[in-house]
Amino acid sequence: MRGQWSARLLVVLLGLVWVGGLQASEPTPPETCRTQPFETKMECYQRHLETVLQAEGAEPALTALEQITAQDPEALREAHPLVHHIGQRAFAHYGTAPLAMSHCRDVFWSGCYHGVLQAFLSSLSQVEPQHILPLCPISETVSAYSFQRYNCLHGLGHGLTIQFRYDVLKSLAFCDALPGSWDRESCYGGVFMENIVTFQQAQRAQPAGGHHHHDVTSFLNPQDLLYPCSVLTEKYLRACYLMQTSAVLTFLNYDFAQAFVQCARVEGEHQTTCYRSLGRDISGYTLRDAARVNELCRLGQGDQIQQCFIGAVKDFILTDANPDPGLALCRSLDGPFKKDCYATVGEMVVPLYDDKNKRAQACRKGEDGYVDACLANATAF
Repeated sequence: MRGQWSARLLVVLLGLVWVGGLQASEPTPPETCRTQPFETKMECYQRHLETVLQAEGAEPALTALEQITAQDPEALREAHPLVHHIGQRAFAHYGTAPLAMSHCRDVFWSGCYHGVLQAFLSSLSQVEPQHILPLCPISETVSAYSFQRYNCLHGLGHGLTIQFRYDVLKSLAFCDALPGSWDRESCYGGVFMENIVTFQQAQRAQPAGGHHHHDVTSFLNPQDLLYPCSVLTEKYLRACYLMQTSAVLTFLNYDFAQAFVQCARVEGEHQTTCYRSLGRDISGYTLRDAARVNELCRLGQGDQIQQCFIGAVKDFILTDANPDPGLALCRSLDGPFKKDCYATVGEMVVPLYDDKNKRAQACRKGEDGYVDACLANATAF
């Protein structure tokens, strides 16, 4: 039973990155950055965040990013790459991965933790399997299937992909050195995310009207929008399809109706995974706007819509490790979709809170008639 739950929990958790550091400089007020062209603006924000981190530490830098994203929708859309950057610079600032991660928080999809692991692996002249095995230990304060440990393992996948110059197969093989299936799949998710996100950054950096091409990764293909998932062995497919719609949408210029068509090409159980991935991307694209999520998920048909909402509510919660935004999305849905939405909230609070009472407290914020659907998952383990 425990093994089945760990597999379910991984699906709950799986779901961009500014690589490299900039030299310290004089502080640049965020309002000055805000008026600049996109690429220059993101570099400006990076410099500002680095300056705050070097002067005050990672926690104030994370607070500064929260303030920036509250004022700039483009920065909010790019918050995960920016928080990765904070994590990378935190490793340089504090000197060790455990110390740097102790100064991170679960905001913006917990990218600070991911960035620390990226920087740690990049600091090694050569990476061997024995280097990664002790990085994400279980302890008295970190349980085996906790959100904190997931973030470490997911960040490891990011770091391996960068270290091996976007050789996805080699990176996945290193994830395979981890001892448990939950650990390995958490790592796989970081590999696939890093592969896609860096490609997306290259696309955004192209001049207007540029063609879809990239030099960073050979593991995406505009002629087969489901590649590499379409050719990988079964053990990698769940993690792959949980990220693949991010690539699909980039190639399709965010034509969400056509993205549903692409997911319909996926065979077997992973088709559901693809629709949930699309829900996550719709959540991110709309900046977690419940009304827009309702509109775009309904471009699908039948069960596609339900799975899209499930993927979206997970993203609403995991963005800042807070169930309240997910509950708000559930309230906005109509009858046929509410129950599964609240049940998904119940799944999500398990890795967030070890305390069953705290999980139950979160569920009881839901609407009358749906609290039990949330509690059934939240308190089952």
